[in-house]
Amino acid sequence: MRAGALGIILTVAAALAPAGARAQNLAFPPITNRDFNIDLFEQPAIGSPRLISMAGAINAVSEGAAGLYTNPASAAIRPETHIDKFAWNVYLNSYIPVDGQDLNNNGQVVTTVRRSLLGAAGLLFQYGAWGASLDAGYTAHEIAPEAGGGLGVRSIIAHLTLARTFLDQALSVGVGVRAGGLNVYTLMGSQQLFTRAGGSGEAGAVWMPKDRSYRFGASAALPIYTGAIQYNCDPNDCYGYILPGDAIVPWDATFSAAYRFGETPWNHRVEGDYRDERSLTVALDLTLVGAVDNGYGMEAFAAKQLQMSGRDLSPTPRLGLESEVIRGWLRLRAGTYLEASRFMETSARWHATGGFEVRVFAFRLGGHERRVSVSGAADVASEYKNVGFSIGFWN
Repeated sequence: MRAGALGIILTVAAALAPAGARAQNLAFPPITNRDFNIDLFEQPAIGSPRLISMAGAINAVSEGAAGLYTNPASAAIRPETHIDKFAWNVYLNSYIPVDGQDLNNNGQVVTTVRRSLLGAAGLLFQYGAWGASLDAGYTAHEIAPEAGGGLGVRSIIAHLTLARTFLDQALSVGVGVRAGGLNVYTLMGSQQLFTRAGGSGEAGAVWMPKDRSYRFGASAALPIYTGAIQYNCDPNDCYGYILPGDAIVPWDATFSAAYRFGETPWNHRVEGDYRDERSLTVALDLTLVGAVDNGYGMEAFAAKQLQMSGRDLSPTPRLGLESEVIRGWLRLRAGTYLEASRFMETSARWHATGGFEVRVFAFRLGGHERRVSVSGAADVASEYKNVGFSIGFWN
């Protein structure tokens, strides 16, 4: 697909983005006891620029580091080109948040980016049919005093994965552990309210029939549960706050399919270090985020109020496109997804995404060419904007 066609798709998706319902200046019942849980869900696409620009729809596209955040099976999947028995990859991404955002689609524009940070990093090792990866995403934002409170929230979710291919590399299966940590503190005086840490299991698979141009994928992760939240204060009056009974990351599952239009079949080995052919990949994902019993939102908690969150299953469909428009030099990406609302006061909102990857230079190492590339991505919706950049290797 030519760049103009990708631009048209991105423009159409952007026109749909404002459709999400807004509910500003909401008021909810005050917190009177600890009988509530914080719903720690994550639906906007966060990860590598490829993931963001393709609207998160790379669960079946997964190849190595590109799929670390979506499917554990990606750790063992290699490009269909000449490969050594041992291979590695690494990436580091940063994101630029914007003031006055509604990050969670809860109807409250309360987030400020003062001292905010969003980032992600990944490390991948592959040996023969095996692959192992470690990746982590970190977010830090402040819930502005205009919300009626003034809290800082830091969170990190890390994944440790082991994967292997079977059936002459037609099937990849991966298992892993995800661990999460949360720290909530007051903006005034930086007094810590509570921390939360825990872990859970995850698994995934990708089916890649030989000499075919389609792939199917699926992945799932259990909820992150541990013991009680940790605090060093009176939980019924911790610097003016009544603390929650728990803070829970819900389960999630993704089902996906992808098709690649190109000069050669997608799942077909080619000679050389790179395929270097014009192509178009179309990917579809459906992500489901589970319900949280007695769940409430973080932003309302900052205002010492209770806004119900995550009482029902949340489905998010995703469409992603990727085109290599200049062989071996330029790839363009675009996509859209419908972010489900976890709150009764808002409806689902459309996101428009897009990005690029451009090769900047190459060098030879171990008898093979290594190409260094720069990638960029953007995710735009009603009262949500995210821009990311990355330096890595062209695959």
